[in-house]
Parts: sequence; structure tokens; C-alpha cells
Amino acid sequence: MSCNLCDSLDADVVSEIDREGRPLRSVICRACGLVRTDPMPSESRIEEYYAREYRRSYKGSPRPTARRVLRAMEVARDRHERLKPHLQGRQRVLDVGASSGEFLQVLRASGISAAGIEPNEAYSSWARDHLGLDVASTDWSRAEFPAGRFDAITLFHVLEHLADPVGALRRLAEWLTPDGLLVVEVPNVEGTCGSPRGRFHFAHLHHFNLVTLGAAGERAGLSVAWRHTSADGGNITVVLSRRAASAGTFTVTAGNHERVARLLRGHTAARHYLSPRTWLRPLTKAARHLRETAVCLRYRTAEDVARTLGAPGAGLPIDRDDRPALPAG
Repeated sequence: MSCNLCDSLDADVVSEIDREGRPLRSVICRACGLVRTDPMPSESRIEEYYAREYRRSYKGSPRPTARRVLRAMEVARDRHERLKPHLQGRQRVLDVGASSGEFLQVLRASGISAAGIEPNEAYSSWARDHLGLDVASTDWSRAEFPAGRFDAITLFHVLEHLADPVGALRRLAEWLTPDGLLVVEVPNVEGTCGSPRGRFHFAHLHHFNLVTLGAAGERAGLSVAWRHTSADGGNITVVLSRRAASAGTFTVTAGNHERVARLLRGHTAARHYLSPRTWLRPLTKAARHLRETAVCLRYRTAEDVARTLGAPGAGLPIDRDDRPALPAG
């Protein structure tokens, strides 16, 4: 199959197994550096997986748990804080892949009218039934919205799951106002904060760096307004604008294929386990787990956690100095 970004058929194999050791072939495009699963799963298999299996296999639970909602709410608040300058004054927002609605709650608490779409039936119905959020059980390919409906559309860790990411961005752009924004966050294929064994798995069909993510937006007819890489290098974000449309043309930095391929080869298990950061992560996770347990015991249900943290003016569950910051129950 050809590259979704540049249509080239020229590719090198970078892996033959997934993180569980099962067969999964991943290749890198020699023309642009986009990494993809090859061959792609069938459309029906992808739809079935995300509608019924993804949350259970990927998150460990078919429905939101208190701990998962707690973590997701903290992430949602961090995202909102980072994106405030771009979302300011935008009153109609769509969150694609809304999960159980944490980012929608944060937007609602800040006075923004927000809706979401989420293909997983259990999570989308939980957001509607327990939190009263406007989350439809559908995906980007089946949802129907009029042109110019939204001031901004957000996709947090969605694009890498799609067989046709450029097509998805192009369709979503049609739902934006003439000066609307698309906010896209994905894992960074250049990231080295995780184990190299965990890089490839069935759920992620494409792997981007800032170059290919920006180029995907340009090919969809958008322009790149802002780029961001997380502190640990594990995630990247671009803000794409309709205001200065790219007419479908895109640019890829010369040597991007070589750069990504070199980084993939260089991030070996030996280097990973020799890094001090690798051995500090379990300690950090253990401390976080204890703090989360204390919060979850206090608020008990996922709905209690979501409603408490989603209230206007609520603090983060864990402050920067790691002290509990939830309001009294």
C-alpha cells in the first residue's frame, strides 16, 4: 500500500512484531518518513475493534474507573492550560475521540460550549448518562455536522489510530469556521521516554514526528500555526488553521526519513535500560499510584471524581508539589 501522506510506495521495514511479540509489520516511507502499519487492517476490523474492544484491551476496563477518570482529568486540565491562548474566544468546540468526556468537562467549566464524538459505546454512553455531556457514539467518518459548525476541533491521541489520517483532517476541516483551528496531539515517533519494545501495537496505525504531522495538516488544506513537544519528548501537538489554507501542498524536511530511521535504530533496549530515567520511572509511578489511591478512596466512584474535578474552580487532584488538592467532600 502507498503512504497516506505522500503516496510513495517506497518503504523500509522497521519492525515485524508488536509490543506483545505478535506479528505486526511496520514500515517507514523513504520519501517522507511517515511510519505506518503495512498491511493495514480491514475497515470492518478497525471499526469493530474501536467500538467494542479498544477500551478493554488498551485501558484494562470496559467502562471508566475512578483511577482512570482521575488521571484523564489531570491530563485534560494540563491540555486546557497549554491551549488556552489558542482556544480563547472560541465558543463552539468539538472533541473527536472524547472518551469519557474529561476534556469536555474542563471546557464546560470554563464557559465553552463543547460536544464530542466517541466510537466506544460504553465510554460515550457513560459520559452522557453520568455527566450529562453531549457525546455521540460515532466516529469522524460517520458523524454529520454542517460546514462551519465549530470554532475549534480537538483530537487528542486519535490521528495515530486512523487508517486515513489525511482524509480525516480534510473532513474535519470542513466543519470549521473560516478562521477555525484543528488541535492535534499524537505520540512522538522520535520519543525515547518509553521502552522500544512498546513502540508498535495494533491500535496505532501511523506514527508521526513534528515534520510529518504538520505535513499531514498541510496536505489536508490547513496551515501550521503552532508546534509543541512535551517535556519528556513523548508527545507532540500541532495547531492547524484554516485562515491561511495550504491548497493541499505540503513540505517535508529533507532527510526526515533518515532522521526517523536513525532514531528508531538508536533507541535500543540496551540504551533504554542503561538510562537512569528508566529506573526512576517505576518509583514515580508507585508514588503516583499511592496518591491516586488516596483520592479514589475519598471519592470512591468514577462519577464522583469526574463531577468533583469537573466543577468550575476545582483544583487539580495532585498539585505540582504533590500535595492533595481536591476540595473537601
